[in-house]
Amino acid sequence: MPRRSITARSALLALVYFFIDLCLLRRKPQELPASPALFGLVLAVAVLGGLLLSVTAGASLMSGLGQTLLDLLLMLGVLHVALKALKKDARYLQTATALVGADAVVGFVALLPVSLARPVAEGADPGGDMLLAGLLFLALVAWSVLVVGHILRHAFDLTLAQGVVIAIAFDVFSYVVIGALTQGSV
Repeated sequence: MPRRSITARSALLALVYFFIDLCLLRRKPQELPASPALFGLVLAVAVLGGLLLSVTAGASLMSGLGQTLLDLLLMLGVLHVALKALKKDARYLQTATALVGADAVVGFVALLPVSLARPVAEGADPGGDMLLAGLLFLALVAWSVLVVGHILRHAFDLTLAQGVVIAIAFDVFSYVVIGALTQGSV
């Protein structure tokens, strides 16, 4: 096997491990390089993951793509405005890469509960799968909020609690805005 592919694979694996550690609150977003290429790669993976999650949840391909892109655009736009307003815009690339990468990790993990929650035939007993899916999804939402709070605390010099409150407020805002923009498009 050529040396170059081993190095590329090792770098990719290190990147995956970084985002897993970030989601486990072991790493900080400022440990990422401020790299447009890395941001582009992470963004592409997040779009793919968001699309896969949407389709698994029963959305059409175009609807899933639209919702995924809207979600990312809203998150990155609000982040840009907030960092610029606080004169911390030098932190944008690392913070955006961290948020998008963490969102992708949580999204890929969410494939399990979403696939468990698939509709069953009318009259069939859904069994414990729906309950398990709901509990897993609730735990993932809480974990996601904690991860975003962790990233925001480092980007904006906040406490974890303040970051979590902002993450919750943004999730509600995002749900309302994206819901209003995509109503009836599933």
